[in-house]
Amino acid sequence: MAELTEPVLRTLREIVAPLVEADGGALYLVPREAVLALHLSGACGGCPGVRTTVGEVIEPAVRASGFRGPIEVTSGWIVPEGAERVAAEMGSGAANPAR
Repeated sequence: MAELTEPVLRTLREIVAPLVEADGGALYLVPREAVLALHLSGACGGCPGVRTTVGEVIEPAVRASGFRGPIEVTSGWIVPEGAERVAAEMGSGAANPAR
């Protein structure tokens, strides 16, 4: 698997996973050599908007976190073997909606 720094992992947990989950999907980190491999399942499996989500949301967010290697994103209802779910977390810098 590609070496993932804390900023990349934080981006996946605090930005990408919450957006995917908001649409009824789930984000998984898939072990692959020399590539950041992600898998979208749930409502994202088979969704025609996956290409847009990847190109307009996921890739730019991951690149902004400093990741420079190849990114591979798959989707479908069957989660690849060995994949680990990336659970959404609200970061300390997230806006507080109760204010």
